[in-house]
Amino acid sequence: MTIQDCETERRESAATGEHTVDSVCRFIETLVSAALGASLTELRGAKRGCASAAFARQTAMYLAHVHFGLRLSQVGRNLGRDRTTVSHACACVEDSRDNPKFERVLACLEAALDRWHQGFLALGVR
Repeated sequence: MTIQDCETERRESAATGEHTVDSVCRFIETLVSAALGASLTELRGAKRGCASAAFARQTAMYLAHVHFGLRLSQVGRNLGRDRTTVSHACACVEDSRDNPKFERVLACLEAALDRWHQGFLALGVR
């Protein structure tokens, strides 16, 4: 899925009044993939993959759960993992926030997600 695909999905969701958990997770995956340099194929893979892909996946899970407040089970279901895996991912990313460089990257990702979400709110979509 490309950023253009996400934009198309966003427009379609807005037109139908649906702002689904799936669209949130897909956008987060796309954003994290671009920011951390992991392919969407790696992020969505059934196996752990290389360390950088695993950490990018964990970051996507963290943002979906912590930033958007989605339940662990919702995040797991939409990102192809178990809720306990999502919980572990959140702990790993939280520990990584001590690194100032990663903290800046995460702050930028959160700002981009806020901006994206505000676009839905401006359209009257929750």
